[in-house]
Parts: sequence; structure tokens; C-alpha cells
Amino acid sequence: MRYRYLVRYFATWVLIFVTQKIIFMLFNMGMADGAPFWSCVDALWHGLRLDLVTASYLTVVPTLAVLASCFFRRFPLRKVLAPYYWLVAVVIATAFLADAILYFFWGAKLDANEFIYVAKPKDMLASLPVWQAVLAFVLMGLVAFHYYRRQRHATPVSLEAPRSRWVALLVIPLGGLLFLVMRGSVTQSTANPSYAYFSPYPFCNHTALNPTFNVMHSLFKVQDLEQEFDFRPASEVDTLVGDAYRPDGAIADTLLRTQRPNVLLVIWEGAGMGMVGADSVAPALHALRSEGLWFSNCYANSFRTDRGLISTLSGWHALPTLSLMKRTDLCRCLPSMASTLRRAGYATSMTYGGDIDFTNMRLYFSETGFSQVRGSQHFPSSQNTSAWGVPDHHLLTPDLIPAERPFFAAALTLSSHEPWQVPMNRLADHKQNSFAYTDSCLGALVAQLKASSLWDSLLVVVIPDHGITFGDFHSTADTAVTHIPMLWLGGALARHGVVDRLMNQSDLAATLMAQMGLPVDDFVFSRNVFSPSYAARKPFAVHTDKNRLTLITPGHVSAYDCVSRSLMFGNESDVPFMEALLQRLYQSTAALPKAAVARD
Repeated sequence: MRYRYLVRYFATWVLIFVTQKIIFMLFNMGMADGAPFWSCVDALWHGLRLDLVTASYLTVVPTLAVLASCFFRRFPLRKVLAPYYWLVAVVIATAFLADAILYFFWGAKLDANEFIYVAKPKDMLASLPVWQAVLAFVLMGLVAFHYYRRQRHATPVSLEAPRSRWVALLVIPLGGLLFLVMRGSVTQSTANPSYAYFSPYPFCNHTALNPTFNVMHSLFKVQDLEQEFDFRPASEVDTLVGDAYRPDGAIADTLLRTQRPNVLLVIWEGAGMGMVGADSVAPALHALRSEGLWFSNCYANSFRTDRGLISTLSGWHALPTLSLMKRTDLCRCLPSMASTLRRAGYATSMTYGGDIDFTNMRLYFSETGFSQVRGSQHFPSSQNTSAWGVPDHHLLTPDLIPAERPFFAAALTLSSHEPWQVPMNRLADHKQNSFAYTDSCLGALVAQLKASSLWDSLLVVVIPDHGITFGDFHSTADTAVTHIPMLWLGGALARHGVVDRLMNQSDLAATLMAQMGLPVDDFVFSRNVFSPSYAARKPFAVHTDKNRLTLITPGHVSAYDCVSRSLMFGNESDVPFMEALLQRLYQSTAALPKAAVARD
């Protein structure tokens, strides 16, 4: 009786969540934007994973009640759980209806971050006429009552004491099972909204995403970014930051033979100059330097992959207090090279050999212009042989190239990451050996591309996501760690040589788009380093790690502590600029939803 009840209760919520998707889809079909019918139907299947996760969370309290019932002669289960049933019924009905109704006006899924911007509940329905708002509240009450009744129907009135209290021990394996379902997987990633993303059509992904889970997931990531670093009046911030990030699409130096090359972007996991700067570790990279354009004075914006990806692909600085990729409401609004190129007629693809749902990567890629997103599940199971997924010699192959032309194909490597286990044993140091392995894979890929007809129209860009600690350098903020290489190669390149301009990895977006004659105005923290005005702006680079901002200039380095809000080391005269930059960065990030609407 006890465990049959828990199964029925769990199944009740799964059925409710599937029904919610059908209603959401029918109510918002006008937002489908050409999504095929069967892709919309497929959302029911792809959303089931998060439905199970959410149902498992809701089943925790009933499981504890069942455990408690083992110690009573007669336990009034339905009466004891009634307040809990009402609470979850109201919460889930509110999340479902607010999501379904407001999606029509916002075109985005509801999450906890919206509650930052409202002082009163009625503001959540500001887009609705009064009569519709009243109807929505009445409907919410009816749906909540229905959910309460469904829970009550699945629950026995009472439970009799078991013959033996040892029955309570059965809750232990049941609790373990619930934990596994709540976690979402046994891999590195835990359940996150990215699990629901499967389609190039946002409407299908939004249909699949459980609204209750999305609110729960974002609840602990809420941060009022606009007020986070509110140091000075806006006019003073404008004066201090000046035109350091003024968009400029003009070019003083033409690097490409054609404005519409095919582009392959290889993002090399952790490949800071401290590790790959030695010929012995990365002989292929250094051999290719003479054939391409080598950017010798480039610095990573942050210290983690989720942050480095956004810096590289979206031209946006990483935040020292938050991973933007985990703020799904914001990361989906970011500009990106993929979306700019897609609007210009490019086929766009992203390939990662690991779990594509790790830290919400699939959601970010799908929402920012990549029409094809592939992870380890798209490779044969026989190739998933490393701790993180598919080794780089299976990833870095011509199979990365889409069939359509022109294309923008991006790949994120994974083998040069702890535990440093790779199918090669050339160097005694395991960490160096893993980078040497990826270097050999990169060299093999370039050799294959050179031998193909694609080479003459191809631009290959190699850049790390971040640097890595090594030797005596133990801080991720040390400039020896944050110094990264960037190399441009390919037949589409007009000239070779060394570029020594001080820059950030986030500057790739504006620099490349400007060379291709595409707009750069959306990339507000990306600088076109070949614009005539770049040198006159006193170039600098910035790096953020946890609660710290580092400013790198040609003459010195300064670091600012974001917790104590004081200079850690460097020049005191840099503090006003660093504080103004933090304020501009956080306020611009908070304004991303409005900026995205303006772009659309």
C-alpha cells in the first residue's frame, strides 16, 4: 500500500506535466514560428526527463510521510499531507499558467529571475488587460484545486502500522532512487534546463521545458545585477569608461581574401600560453604559426569553460560573481557570432565531445544561433572512452564541417582536462602530455583540411576557452595563466605574421565580424582590434575570476576585490575605471532582455 501510493503520486505529477505541455503548445501555437508539427509533438518526449526530475522533488515529502507512518498504529496520511498538497498545487498552477499566458507576450520561459523586477504580484500581469488578469487568477484557483484533488485522489485516507517496523528500511533504496532521478543523470552534469533543448526551433524547446523546474532551477541564481555594483551616476560611468568599447566596424588592415569565407572555430580546452607556449608540448601549433596570423598578446576573460565560451562566442565579458550560462533568462539574450552569421546566410553548428547539457551549454548554443548542436550522444558509443566523453582525435575531424555553404562550424575540445587521460604517451608529465595529444589532433585536422578543396575558402581560428595553472603559477588570475594564444589559418587568409595588439578573447567577435563586413554594434564588450581607432583607445585587457577583476595594461597589472570593493594590488588610480567598468558590465547584462528585443 505504502509504496504503491508513492508510485501513483509520482505518476500523477508526470501525467500533469505532460498535459501542461500539450496545453502550452495549443495555447501558444501562434508563436511556433514555422516549427514542424512533429517537432512540437516530439517536445513531449524530450521534456519527459525534466518532468521526472520535478516529480521526484515533489515526492520527497510524501516519502518522508510514508516513513513516519511506519511508527504509528494508524497514520492519517491524507489529512497530514493536505497542507503540502495545497502548497504545491498553488505553486505549480501559478508557474504553469503564468508561463503559458506570459509566453505570448514575452516569447521566453518564466523563471525566478523575473521576480527581481517586480514589487507587486500584479506587475507580473502588466501585459494583460484587467479582465484577462482577473480571469487568469480565477483560472489559477481552479487549476490549483484540480491539482489538489488529483494528489488527494492518489492518496489513501490512512495507513495502518506495518507488521514490522523494519519495513521502514525500504525507504533507504527508494530515497536513493529519488536522488538519482532528481540529479537527472549519473554523468558530470546535473539536471538543468538544457536537458529539454533538442530542436533548432525555440518554441519546441520552450514547450519541452518544465516551467516548475525552470523556476526552481533559477530560484537560487537570482541576482539583481543592475544594483550589484552601483558605484556612480551614469554620467560619471560614461566619462570613466569613455569610448573604450565604442563599436567600430571600420578596418585599417584587410586580413581576408573574401568577406564570406567558411569559418571553423576550434576552442581548445585550457590551452593557455603557459602550457602550450613550449614547442615540446605543442609542436603542431608552433609549426602552424608561420603559416597564419598569430595573436601574441591576447588574454582570456575568465577561468572556466562556461564563462570562456560566452566571452569567445558572444564577445561578452565574464562576470566575477556569476556564470551567465547558468542564468538562462540572460544567456539566451546574448549576441553571438553564430546568430550574426546565421542572419548572413551561414549554416551554423557547434560540436562538443562531452555532455552537451553540462552547465546549460546546449541551451546557450541553441538560443544564440547554432542551428545544429552536437554532443557525446551524437558519437558512436565505442568512441565515448574518456572520463569526459569523446577523445579529441574523434572530435577534430573533417566531420565537423556542415554540408551547407557557407558555414560557421565551432568545436570545443575536452581531452586537455583533468584527469589528463589521453590515448597517447609522449611526455612524462600527464598534464603536458594531454595538451600534446590535442595539439597532434589539431595538426592532423589542419593537414586533412589542406588536402581538401575546402582549404582555399576556409578560415580556421584556434583559441582557448581559458588558461590553466602550471608550475609555480597557482592562481587562475595570474597573467602568466590568463595569457592565451590565438591563431588564424586557412586559404581565406590574405596575409601571415604576428599581431602584438593587447586584446581579450572577447575581441574576436567584433574583429572577425568587421573583417567580414558584418555589423558589430551588438557586441558591446568586443573591440575590433584592426579598427583605425583601436590604438588610440589605450588598449587593455580584463580578466575575471571568482570575485576579482584584473586589469592588464601595457605598463602594469591591477586587481580589484569585488567583495571588499578595494584594490588588491596595482595602481590606485585604476580603481575608478575598474569600478565604472564593473557597473557598465552588470547594468548592460541586466538590460540584455531589452537589448535582445531591440535586435529582433
